[in-house]
Amino acid sequence: MTELFESEAGVGQSRIAYIKPTGSEEAQRLGLIPANVELPQGMKLYVLHAEDGSVLGYTDAYASAYGAAVQNELTPVSVH
Repeated sequence: MTELFESEAGVGQSRIAYIKPTGSEEAQRLGLIPANVELPQGMKLYVLHAEDGSVLGYTDAYASAYGAAVQNELTPVSVH
């Protein structure tokens, strides 16, 4: 997930990343999950979005999404 966070933002600039819980069916409908990957029905994923709404990555644990944001100098915010 970390290689998706390359940025040209200046030093000291605050950047926000949104963590949004999403069901596996919705994630597949949005094209986040490759068609050949099967996930358990009803599985919750946590999608990390940039400020502009683009998807930076996804994981099956909130802590992983939060950690990836912090590791990449983003300020994580939950979206419900």
